[in-house]
Amino acid sequence: MHLEFKLGDTSNFKPLKATDSLVFKLHKKIGMELPSDKYYYIETRLRDEYLRNKNIRVAVETCVHCAACIDACPTYLTTKDIRNSPVGRAEMLRNIIKRKQKVNDSTIELLYTYYWQCLTCRRCGYICPFGIDQADITRVVRGVLYEAGIVSRFAAMTIDKHEDTGNNMGITPTAAINIISYFAKEIKGEKGVDVEYYIYRHDQKKMLKFKSGELVGEVERSEWPRLLLYPSSADLFLNTEALKGFIAFFNAIKTPFVIHTKCIEVANFGIWTHEKHMKLIAQHYINAAEELGVNMVVFGECGHGWRAFKNIVAPELEQKGIKTYHIHHLVVKAIKEGKIKLNPEANGDLVYMYQDPCQYSRGGDLIEEPRFIMSHVVKKWIECPQNRHLNWCCGGQAGMLAEELKPLRLQYARLWYECAINAGAQHVVRPCSMCKGTLNSIIGDLNKKYGRNITYSGVMELVYKALLF
Repeated sequence: MHLEFKLGDTSNFKPLKATDSLVFKLHKKIGMELPSDKYYYIETRLRDEYLRNKNIRVAVETCVHCAACIDACPTYLTTKDIRNSPVGRAEMLRNIIKRKQKVNDSTIELLYTYYWQCLTCRRCGYICPFGIDQADITRVVRGVLYEAGIVSRFAAMTIDKHEDTGNNMGITPTAAINIISYFAKEIKGEKGVDVEYYIYRHDQKKMLKFKSGELVGEVERSEWPRLLLYPSSADLFLNTEALKGFIAFFNAIKTPFVIHTKCIEVANFGIWTHEKHMKLIAQHYINAAEELGVNMVVFGECGHGWRAFKNIVAPELEQKGIKTYHIHHLVVKAIKEGKIKLNPEANGDLVYMYQDPCQYSRGGDLIEEPRFIMSHVVKKWIECPQNRHLNWCCGGQAGMLAEELKPLRLQYARLWYECAINAGAQHVVRPCSMCKGTLNSIIGDLNKKYGRNITYSGVMELVYKALLF
């Protein structure tokens, strides 16, 4: 069913809810049971969080309604629905905590609707004079609703598949090997180089070595590679030039690497659904690194996943003596040390615009590295006027990539798209799997509406094209 967007009222947009059976399955994974009285439970838990969470206390007690966050919030700026704003969302919460509003079906629907319209982009937190981070509050409210059995179907299904298979798409070990091998052969045809890589097949507990898409054989434990790469599952079917970029890059710097078939993913939908699922997914990354005995882990292009990895996975791995990096860190290092040769001419004469993924600039401290790389892989690139900590969200993170929310997602995306066309950009660079998934879903609609032909990619796609052997 296609929903019409109405300026000033987005109450008709909400993600489809997960089924009771799916919620039960997810709850069981983290040792949780549905409450007998969801109304009492939600009210009590929100008050508990008010006492525990500084962000909620400040939002409830200190907010002076100065409207600074409203002027910064992409969800409000593009919809003009006051409830779809940091202040509007906080007011709903305040009314419950101050007992001005009883928790009933209507209250729950409002909370569900508007807290799942939040992008958790954190732009409001950087503008607020008191530092109130609405994204953190959104995570708390969504978490409480989830505990009561109310959660986005899209988010729940993705988390379930990730926890069961090791990736969001349910890609099997056999499929992963076939896909990676196919693109390794493409590298041979496009770059004229035989690339080597390793795949640990978790269902058979075998370390396999490949060369240009062909199986070389099983490898003895003493010869296992020491670097583990986490790509996005989307890189295996959507952002395939990025996958080729990873493989080609590690071959260019002569560093053996392995992909674990139970960790073909960088996303972590738990970060904006429920903390326990975030930690459960994070543990998968830790377990994979320990299982293979690597001394280095490299993370692919994903904003929210990088934030979860950097703050949960990386500290634990570092304590175990395992170094952790984003792929951009290693590319920058290789450029500075002269380990790779790049030809910006390979990426043509387009005007590229770099746009920061939210969770790099406001959640992951990954700001200058991609810019450094851009200066070495393209001839001309420009900044979005709203850059670094003030960037515009792609419009699809935090569950907004659900198909039923596309009309609203298109509105949110207008901000970065109009920024690009107003500055004369022809190609937008957003090195995040969620951003690229969002742009894939809407770029055709936006180009048609504005009569343009904006294209997009991440950074590693550009590295691949520019890489010389």
